[in-house]
Amino acid sequence: MPEMFSHREIIYTIYKEQSFSRAAQKLFIAQPSLSLLVKKLEAQIGVPLFDRSCKPIRLTEAGREYIRAVESIRETEADFMNYLQSVRALEAGVLGIGSNQLLSSLVLPKYIADFNRKYPNIRLSLMDANSTTLQNEITLGQLDMVIDNHILPEDQFDQEQLSTEHLLLAVPAAFPENRELIPFRLTYEDILQNRHMGVKETVPLEKLKNVPFILMNRDNDTRKVTDKIFLEASFSPTVLFELDRLTTLYSYVELGAAASIVSDTLVRNVHTVSPDHIYFYPLNSKYAHRSIYASYKKNKFRSPAMVAFAESLKDLK
Repeated sequence: MPEMFSHREIIYTIYKEQSFSRAAQKLFIAQPSLSLLVKKLEAQIGVPLFDRSCKPIRLTEAGREYIRAVESIRETEADFMNYLQSVRALEAGVLGIGSNQLLSSLVLPKYIADFNRKYPNIRLSLMDANSTTLQNEITLGQLDMVIDNHILPEDQFDQEQLSTEHLLLAVPAAFPENRELIPFRLTYEDILQNRHMGVKETVPLEKLKNVPFILMNRDNDTRKVTDKIFLEASFSPTVLFELDRLTTLYSYVELGAAASIVSDTLVRNVHTVSPDHIYFYPLNSKYAHRSIYASYKKNKFRSPAMVAFAESLKDLK
C-alpha cells in the first residue's frame, strides 16, 4: 500500500483538531471532500482510523498506530532536513580522497590538516594507491575525488586542473659529467624560485650515456612518462635498479648512486634529502610537463565538502 501515508498530514490534522469540520476549515477543504478522502483511505487500509460514534471523535486502535507511524515519519524527515542543513554548512558529511603516493604523503597532508581544522565534523579518508587502482575505486564509488596527474577517460570523469608539475633530470653533484653540463645546470634554489619554468636551454641526454640511472617500477605513471622522454630522445639509459617509492629514489640520487628523473613537486616537498648534493637539469620534451587534476566521476553530485576541499587545493604545489 504505497499511498497509505500520502495523506498523512490530513489525518494528523483531524487527529489534532478532533473534528472533521475544524480540520476541513484549517486545511481549506470542503468537509464532504475531506470525509470522502478519509473513508477511501480507511477502505484501503481495511479498518477505520476514527471512532465517529463519540464527540469529539477519537482514534481507533489502528488510528493510534497510524498516528505513531506519522510522528515517526515526521521525526525522520526532520532529522534528515537537519542533516542536509549540516551538510550544506559543512558541519557533517564524509569525504573520500584518493591520490598517488607522492601527493598523499608529501603534499596533501597540510591541506587535509587545514581542512580538518576548519571543518572538524567532516569525516575524511585518504587512499594512497597507483593510478589504476584509484580509477577503479572512484568508478566503484569508493572515492569521491582523486588528486593525481593521470588523465582519465573524459566520457566517465570530469577533471579540473589544479597545477602543473615539471620533470627534471637529477644528477648527483659528484658525477664528473656535471662539468660538461654547467650551462644547463639548475640548483635547488632555482627550483624553489621557479627558474626552471620556460628554460630554453635543455640538457642533451646523450651526454649522460655513461651515467647509471635509478628508475621507478614500470607500472608507475612517472616511469611511463620517463620512458616516453627517453624514447623521444632516442636515449637508452643504463638502469642500475628500479624502485616503487619516489622518495626512496630521490635519496639514492642524493647519496650519489645514480641519476634519475624527478618532479619539481618532489624536490619542493622532500625535506629529508640534502638537495645541495644534486644538480638539476631541464628536459627538452613535451612529456616533461604534466598537470595535476582533481577528478570526479561524471554526473556525480558534488557535495559541499568536495567543493570546499577542491577549492582549498587551488594553490597546490
